[in-house]
Amino acid sequence: MRDDGVDRRLTPLVGLIVCCGLVAMAWAVSGIGAPPSLPALYYPLVLTSLVAVASGCTVPIRIRTPQGISPTSAAVLVSVAVLPAHWVVVCTAVGVAVGRSVARSTPVKVAFATAKESIGALAAAAAATWAGLVPVLGGTSHLTRSWTVTVISLCVAALAYAAVDETLPVPVVALADRTSWQRVVRRGARMRAGVKVATLLLALVTVVVVAVDARLLVATPLAVLLLHSSFRRRLHLAEERSAWRQLAETTDALNNVDLDAVLRTASSGAARLFSARIVEIEFQHGPQRRLVRGDEHGLRYDGPVDHAVPGVGGDLVTVPLGATGGAEQAAGALRLALAGAGLSDRERYTLRTFGAALTTAIRNAIAYAQVIDLAARHEHDATHDPLTGLANRRHLRERLTAALADRRSLPRTALVLIDLDHFKEVNDTLGHSAGDQVLVEVGRRLDLAAAGDLVARLGGDEFAILLTGHAAPARAEHQAARILQVLRDPMDLDGIRISLRASAGLATANGNASTEELLRRADVAMYQAKESGRGLTRYDRSRDTADPDRLALRGELPAALAGHHYAVGFDPIVDLGSGSAVAAEAVVRWGNTDLGDQPAAGMLALVERSGWLAEFTRGIFDRTLAATRLLRDAGFVLPVSIGISARSLLDPAFPADVRHRLDVHRVPADQLIVELTETTGISCPDMALSALHQLHDDGVRIAFAGFGTSDAPLSALLRIPVHLVKVDHRLLAVPENSPAALRSLVGLGRDLANTVVANGVSTPGQRRTLWELGCAAGQGSLFGPAAANVDELVAMLRRGRDGVVGALAPSLHPGANIVRMPRLRRAGSG
Repeated sequence: MRDDGVDRRLTPLVGLIVCCGLVAMAWAVSGIGAPPSLPALYYPLVLTSLVAVASGCTVPIRIRTPQGISPTSAAVLVSVAVLPAHWVVVCTAVGVAVGRSVARSTPVKVAFATAKESIGALAAAAAATWAGLVPVLGGTSHLTRSWTVTVISLCVAALAYAAVDETLPVPVVALADRTSWQRVVRRGARMRAGVKVATLLLALVTVVVVAVDARLLVATPLAVLLLHSSFRRRLHLAEERSAWRQLAETTDALNNVDLDAVLRTASSGAARLFSARIVEIEFQHGPQRRLVRGDEHGLRYDGPVDHAVPGVGGDLVTVPLGATGGAEQAAGALRLALAGAGLSDRERYTLRTFGAALTTAIRNAIAYAQVIDLAARHEHDATHDPLTGLANRRHLRERLTAALADRRSLPRTALVLIDLDHFKEVNDTLGHSAGDQVLVEVGRRLDLAAAGDLVARLGGDEFAILLTGHAAPARAEHQAARILQVLRDPMDLDGIRISLRASAGLATANGNASTEELLRRADVAMYQAKESGRGLTRYDRSRDTADPDRLALRGELPAALAGHHYAVGFDPIVDLGSGSAVAAEAVVRWGNTDLGDQPAAGMLALVERSGWLAEFTRGIFDRTLAATRLLRDAGFVLPVSIGISARSLLDPAFPADVRHRLDVHRVPADQLIVELTETTGISCPDMALSALHQLHDDGVRIAFAGFGTSDAPLSALLRIPVHLVKVDHRLLAVPENSPAALRSLVGLGRDLANTVVANGVSTPGQRRTLWELGCAAGQGSLFGPAAANVDELVAMLRRGRDGVVGALAPSLHPGANIVRMPRLRRAGSG
């Protein structure tokens, strides 16, 4: 209890208990009657001294708690066995008052203890009387009554005293500690129970001693002092061990890298360790000072100091956090609002030890969080572009490698490489700062338009987008075009509106594409888009001169050519009006084990660079002319077209070699069509033109493929004796919707050659439109797949269509005869 500043809530309760004690003492005084004889006064004096000694020998249950344990109950029980009830209360009241006063307790504590013990003594005496105990001064002087009754009576008296001793202080201590009464009851309950059992045994021993010789009663105060000294020492040792064990457990619990967990553990642990009502931990955390306030049940507040409710009331004990011998200012503070008296020297040392452990734990947790944050920043910086915040090349490669390794997502993976056109002009004109603004805005637009797909800046003005989840390559191309569209909107740059253009290359993943290969293909497609002026170009392997697969094929090419490991198929050319086959094109394919069938164009490009062109050309002519002879023998007189490289025309012996092979296979010259696949490879036009004119003079027909594209310049066609031209299949994508352009192209082809052949006819609508525009023949999927060999072609022609042998499509004019009007030969055509 506290004498100064006693809580107002305690005053009525303490006053009530004191009043009850005064009533008990008044009752006792009124019932004493006449003073006993001098020999009989010996017992009250000795027992009063015994109570005084026992009451003054209080041992606190826990450090700083108002509760304590003392052997007073033993003195009271001895008094109950020796004195009448009235004398028991009087001796107890006088002894407690004297003992507490000698122990220098405050007046309030003396009054409360005297009243409580008086009530307890009255309860014990009344219980013993009820149980049949007759005190020494009440009747027999030699305790001739039954020992069983004595023992039972003293046990009942002990229970009555314990009930009062355990009940009256509970509400007072709970209010003083600002804690619950359940906690007060549990606090030290085991120790108190042990002490009460020990005092009951001491009382029984004392009664036995008195029964032997009443003079030995005078030695009981000394025995109580010795017992108190021994018990106090053992109790303090146990308390010390318990305190250090709790400190060790609490500090061990602080070994956590999570700062929030450290603070929760510290607040609840300090509250339990020091019996504190409130624990506050204040320290510098980032730009603000952080305050954590809690008790043994958990946190009550966690946030900035400025936002906390000020003060917790009561006396605070403060320990600085972070100070090291005065060399460093304290980084924070640990504050305890104690539930009772102040701290002892040992407790202050314990508190400093706890504060040091808490300081270390907070620093470690903050350092760990900083390390984690720094590692996360480094990881982010290592995988992201510092200017735009987008992924960088490293991150793109990691994500691309993971996507290619996942067989489920592989078919839906595509890569787009984007390069800004004429970006250097922005830097040169407006400065690099403005160029950086443009790059940031481009990155922002691409990231928004990508809608979850990875956007990366590879460096400079080059960006990449990793597309995933598209259903087909065409879908990926559409998605890439949609994303690029966002760059067309003008952007405002310091008051100047600029418009950007970009070139992009798209490469889709396949079963054998690695990360490096897909990046290379997208890069190739991007530069093709720049060269052609098209915004977006999809990777085309046939235009890739650095394809690694081509390197592998080139290594296998000599053995394939020497062993004739290639096949010649035939794609029929059909009269668009009648549907009958009028010619066939030889299609060369090389079946590679790893890469599958290789198309003629790709194979021819490899052969041109291998030095085996002459041997390869002779082999193709032999196989094709032999097939043409078989067709004639089967009753089908069809000219056969053979595609040659323009480089073959640079061989002076080429025309003579063609004539020789026509003679060997007994094939008329007009049954052979030499088809030029390109003109850009002719480095000596005069020599090439001479070879073409020699072939023309021998009766061989000349065809030109790729008509209508940049690969077939008009100036070259005007100098070549062309018999037929082939309209490129790329110009027939949607002929129904663009008849004007196609009409002009067909008309120009008819003026340059006798026949115009449309390549890539796939729908009946295309066929009819081309026929109406004056195109005589066509080839494509509409007329069936190409024959794998001459036998398959003969079988196709014999089956015919609608009962017509040699027909591969129904006639556009059934039942009518088509009469062709003769055309004038072009001047100079011979």
